[in-house]
Amino acid sequence: MVNETKKIEDLKEFKDILFNKQRLMGLDLGSKRIGISVSDPELKVAISIKTIERNKLQILTAELNEIINKFEIGGLIFGMPLNMDGTEGKSAQSAKDTAYLLSNNLNISYGFWDERLSSAAVERFYEKPKKSRKKKMINKKEIDNLASAFILEGALQYISN
Repeated sequence: MVNETKKIEDLKEFKDILFNKQRLMGLDLGSKRIGISVSDPELKVAISIKTIERNKLQILTAELNEIINKFEIGGLIFGMPLNMDGTEGKSAQSAKDTAYLLSNNLNISYGFWDERLSSAAVERFYEKPKKSRKKKMINKKEIDNLASAFILEGALQYISN
């Protein structure tokens, strides 16, 4: 069952529009890749799923639709890349445009969650101690994937409070 496409202003509205046991999908929109995570059916935990390459809209829509059907997704949470002072810049407008296109092509409701420092937080968490001269334990593709879970986790905490 698919919801009517609509931008959700207050993410708590998802509680009212999700059907029984539907999940939310978190997306970290990068210029080259998109990190994807899903919630559990109770909307308590974010689980990182995968990172996909940012392709043409038709290919991207097909890949996301496959995940939506597999995990019974009822709504999308996109990371909103705000400036550090909370204003919206070019990246935020790009995220809005992409979210609108994807959600309309997927026929699913969507909302945004502030993603400031999500990738930096993931990098810090997985970084090896400075004493070690070996490479970091995590690559950029994994960072995008885990950043999507970080974004979704924040949204889920907000929704549940």
